[in-house]
Amino acid sequence: MLAFLHTRFALKVLAAAALLTAVAVEWMLVNVPVSEVSGQFPSDPPATVRARDEIVTFAAPVAVTGDPFLFEYAQGSESEKILLDAFFDRAQLSDTTVAALKSLQIAAPTTPALITHFTSNAGPGSCATKLRVEPASRQFASIQLSQNGDDISNDYRALGVRLTGADALVTLTPQGGFQHGLSPCKVRLSVGDWKQSTEGFLPVQIRVPAGELFRFHWRNLTEHTNTWKTRSSAIGLLSFGPSANDQFLVEDIAIRSLNPKTGKANDPPRLEARSQKGATLTVSFLGINQNQLAISALGNGRALRHGSVVRKDVLETVNKYPIPAALLGAGNLALIAWVKRAFWPSGSQKKD
Repeated sequence: MLAFLHTRFALKVLAAAALLTAVAVEWMLVNVPVSEVSGQFPSDPPATVRARDEIVTFAAPVAVTGDPFLFEYAQGSESEKILLDAFFDRAQLSDTTVAALKSLQIAAPTTPALITHFTSNAGPGSCATKLRVEPASRQFASIQLSQNGDDISNDYRALGVRLTGADALVTLTPQGGFQHGLSPCKVRLSVGDWKQSTEGFLPVQIRVPAGELFRFHWRNLTEHTNTWKTRSSAIGLLSFGPSANDQFLVEDIAIRSLNPKTGKANDPPRLEARSQKGATLTVSFLGINQNQLAISALGNGRALRHGSVVRKDVLETVNKYPIPAALLGAGNLALIAWVKRAFWPSGSQKKD
């Protein structure tokens, strides 16, 4: 055995094995799977979801505290004048809302239909609408967000929502300070052909069947507000969980393009982030822009583009630094020289 190791053939085998190993290692270093999803969902600039053309799906979302997922909107201050309208393709008033209207001698429909909820200012006062969206049960699969892109003015924002795996409970509550003993809020509520106008702060809760789309429109009526101070920017209008956090946890994030003919989402996703098994990703920012949504995320997992794992080139990073790049280059040259001597010895070696 020792004699074989000293033969020319054994030297060639070792040289070839070393060369192949080096090639394999360096190939892997230029194709390392991305393990931190923030590279594909960065904070600046965030990943985007184009209005009309794409949707984003968050799988198994929960609050950062571990509580059930929900999101809310509340106006930042009374000096802001931002009206919120809601549209439901197919939904019904909740039992509590039907009972509350009945106590006011208003007979409201109880069957599913197209529902709209418009808010306006009554008199000089400023009316705001507080929003709360939550799943009707803990068996909750995912939430999809999108935009229709019908209006892209600076003072307008829109959001489409669809829950899968559970019905959605949407609560709209007019709010504002009394003006001369009167409420500043006027609400126009319609369910199918039924219409009703009310003034005051009556909460309206609407139950949306799983898979049905509903939409929210924000209109900024003031020229200067803290929330809308940067024109043409993504605004973090929503808070998440019982603690009103600006972040939430998910198992998967997927941005899919929409088929222009059918309106259905295409697979594979254009961009996707999958958490490691037993772990979650943190959605650190969800912004609503005029004609796109903005998303930033953190956590360990796998990032994919069009179904293929996103990889990074570690050698490219190494080559940016002179000393590591020089050592790597010298090592490669030394290995190549050794392999060359093993297969093509010098003239003096041939004579020996």
